[in-house]
Amino acid sequence: MNIIFMRHGEATDNVKQIISDKEIYWSTLTTNGKKAVLESITFLPTIIDKIYVSPFPRTIETAHFLSERYPSAEAIINQKLHEIYYGKYSGKKNNPELDHVRMKQIDNDYFIRLGQYGENRYDIELRLCEFLNDIYVNNFSSNTVVIVSHGTIISYMKRILNIKTPHIKTGKVEEFIDVDFAPLFKCISKLKTVKSKKIKERFEQINKLQIN
Repeated sequence: MNIIFMRHGEATDNVKQIISDKEIYWSTLTTNGKKAVLESITFLPTIIDKIYVSPFPRTIETAHFLSERYPSAEAIINQKLHEIYYGKYSGKKNNPELDHVRMKQIDNDYFIRLGQYGENRYDIELRLCEFLNDIYVNNFSSNTVVIVSHGTIISYMKRILNIKTPHIKTGKVEEFIDVDFAPLFKCISKLKTVKSKKIKERFEQINKLQIN
């Protein structure tokens, strides 16, 4: 299967440099964002079979331009592709506390959250593994699919698939031919182990409290 990752074009909240993790914020493409998207899609292949889209206005708007160029491609809005939820930091600018959490997640802390009510690494990887498994099951090996989502979400998916390229810029595309899904299945297995270990730790903590 061929996968094309596309990050939405520059949007209004990108310009404001605020965390835009809710559909209701209605962060839409800027004029520059639309131009970048229209330019990027001219480099795409002749045939695209499916377009998977995050449910946010800026990603749907980006996918709209794709759909106009490829009217026969099936467009599917998928909730699992939504932006990372940042909890109490939603609608605010980046800050050192968030950077600290990100570093702990990179260091394999799967359960520290990005602010109260925000997602953790386990949440994010689980939903993206489920999404990637869905496209693996529901497409032919010869299919070319476009995934329109957010920068960090795309970076997560590339890490899951063991694709090592830089963080994608707004409005840009990356095409990968004959993607190997073996790393996905390894990630799914690892998440099961991580969950089992967490459950065991909680059980041991409860037992310790009861003994004391």
